[in-house]
Amino acid sequence: MLNIGNEKVSVCPGHGVTRRSFLQAGTAGMAGMLLPNLMRLQAAGSIDDSKAKIRNCITIFLVGSPGQHDTWDMKPDAPAEVRGKFKPIQTNVTGIQICEHFPLMARMMDKVALIRSLHHKTGATHENGQRWMMTGHDFNADSVKPHVGSIVSRVFGQKGELPANVVLPQAIGNTGAGPLHGQTAGYLGSAHEPFFLNADPAAPNFKVGDLEVPKGQTQERLDARKKLLEQIDDIQRGTESRGTQMHDSAYERAFRLLTSTRAKAAFDLSQEKDTLRDRYGRNTFGQSCLLARRLIESGVRYATVNHFDTVFNLSCWDMHADGGGLNNTYSDYERHLCPQFDNAFTALIEDLSQRGMLEDTVVAVLSEFGRTPRLNPKNGRDHYPNAWTNFLVGGNIKGGQVIGSTDKIGSRPNDTPVQPPEVIASIYHAMGINLDTVMMPGPGERPIRLVEAEPIKQLF
Repeated sequence: MLNIGNEKVSVCPGHGVTRRSFLQAGTAGMAGMLLPNLMRLQAAGSIDDSKAKIRNCITIFLVGSPGQHDTWDMKPDAPAEVRGKFKPIQTNVTGIQICEHFPLMARMMDKVALIRSLHHKTGATHENGQRWMMTGHDFNADSVKPHVGSIVSRVFGQKGELPANVVLPQAIGNTGAGPLHGQTAGYLGSAHEPFFLNADPAAPNFKVGDLEVPKGQTQERLDARKKLLEQIDDIQRGTESRGTQMHDSAYERAFRLLTSTRAKAAFDLSQEKDTLRDRYGRNTFGQSCLLARRLIESGVRYATVNHFDTVFNLSCWDMHADGGGLNNTYSDYERHLCPQFDNAFTALIEDLSQRGMLEDTVVAVLSEFGRTPRLNPKNGRDHYPNAWTNFLVGGNIKGGQVIGSTDKIGSRPNDTPVQPPEVIASIYHAMGINLDTVMMPGPGERPIRLVEAEPIKQLF
């Protein structure tokens, strides 16, 4: 069976249509068979939630991208200009070493599956890598593909008042080459657009602006505005194209959040013990990871934590050491970035595990690309999409392993090359989504595959 929204379409012999002929039929060929139902796809889930063992995902996106040589694919026997400043340490899995500045992660390597042979060939901009690792596709402004969280929102639906897909603490902004970062719903529409926190959860006065009723607004006035917006939506549905008629209203979602006590409680970090907040780290990244756990626990399906929203004029993973707006160095890695990540990431994994949530939550640590094998003249590393390391934890992921390797200087995959769509396919697979049967309504209402890749078998 193919699952298109909640519509199950037989592809078995004797039922008049095969999977191949169904996919080749096009809009016109499906008119008598499916188009009456396709209008409902935007508002319906694609699989039965009760049949999915893994229902949640937290993605940590390391904007700027750490160098593989200085983190999780060290080359201690390479020349000095390749191996860099840091030393490797042994983990709790024999034969797996990582950077000395991840001591807490080293103690839980048995839970982690490292993928050391990631690569892509479509450009060395941050945005190229972000699109690949946020959607499983590269694209241009004429064909914007949905964020993985938006697909998950579309497949599983929303559990309650909280949105299915949340981005913390805010969307990726200027990273140098345009606005297409892969963190929108694309053609899936406003119903599956991420909810962007747009606030710093580490701030003393932290509050989510979209959850606060404006001063002077009475409940009666709020209800009146809601009714007016519903009427506007009804008019729009009568005039817009069929492909957008069935989008859930973004306004409706906003009103649900405004009036939900449970939703507001989910964002309230003051309910957590000070010792746990300290364990995550009293910084934007650490508190965003803690908030991601609270939101998943409260019903959010997919939470993305952006570690930084830009690469300019701040300490981040983009280690060019250029002396200007991209002046990140080994000192930034050692004093700030690595410890901050080590604390927050391991706190999240421990916290999920202790609460019994890790078995049904996949945690994916992703980045745009790697960094150049040889240090540049200023002792930094530049963009390098030919080889890098990302990793997954939780759910049905087999930890304590390394998938793929790079050559002696970390310049290219040596074996088991992995491309970004395979990682995204693996996340879908880990969440119980069958890529051969669960389809999305693509442009022109034609069913399309979520991603043109297969899951990485070694992960499961």
